Amino acid sequence: MPETVRRAIKDLMAEYSHNLDAMEDAEKVVAIFTPDAVVDFSAVGFPAMNGEEEIRGFFAGLFPAMAGQFHDMANFRPASWDGEVAIGETYVIGMGQPKEGDLIHVQVKYRWECIETADGWRCRRFTLKPMMPA
Repeated sequence: MPETVRRAIKDLMAEYSHNLDAMEDAEKVVAIFTPDAVVDFSAVGFPAMNGEEEIRGFFAGLFPAMAGQFHDMANFRPASWDGEVAIGETYVIGMGQPKEGDLIHVQVKYRWECIETADGWRCRRFTLKPMMPA
């Protein structure tokens, strides 16, 4: 994977994490994805989302329900590059405190499949893999 592509994917993941933890504007999260993106959080008990409307709905509902959250990314690895599609992986420790309910704590690996669009690099498929037993 060329260094420019590697950096673009890593930066896209960082932008996602920053906007996720800011909990201010679901549109900033949606903008990271292609309009037809698949975001699948089912491995950790959250929904699988298809397309920007479902992604928008999930994050627009999540942000007001949370008192705070924090996602720390480490060990980014370029997993694949075929000249058009870049796949990047990173480990994430995530914590969230709902306004009502127990603390959420996950240790997962993000896997992002990204493509370059007219608006820059965007994620078209995002999956999680739990790294520690529940």
